Amino acid sequence: MPDNPNNPNPPNNPHHVPTLADKQIDLSAFQLVDFDQEEIRNLPKPRTDFAEIARQTLALYPDFEAALKLTAADFDPDKVAEHLELADQLQPYSDWLERRAEQVRETRMAHLAEAYRPVLKLYQRIQAAAEFDPQVGYAFAFLADHFGAGKKKSKKE
Repeated sequence: MPDNPNNPNPPNNPHHVPTLADKQIDLSAFQLVDFDQEEIRNLPKPRTDFAEIARQTLALYPDFEAALKLTAADFDPDKVAEHLELADQLQPYSDWLERRAEQVRETRMAHLAEAYRPVLKLYQRIQAAAEFDPQVGYAFAFLADHFGAGKKKSKKE
């Protein structure tokens, strides 16, 4: 995944921090899928050590192929090996993208938190100002729905 040549911080700069634009991710070798929740639920869920177990199985299979009498449609060792290899090739991309997605979510949360604090202070000031000028309270009444304590649920609810 080479560096972006247009990056204002060249890679030889010791303070260079790689950005998403620095990563050239080529997934053209893969046929990416996009499943809905039902399709995901219907997929088998291999354990984390499955790839290792499958490779061990592939190593032993030729010795017992005649005794097992499976058709190529039921068990094709070359296809199994190909799928395992593709899964292995996707792992670094998956790890990197998951980390970036986590960073994006956390950065978004941090920005929302930084916006939340001053708006909360403003709301507190509005509450105080509304005691002297009801128009202030009316104008910002919608904030009470968000910041207010809200109704407590009774035990009957």
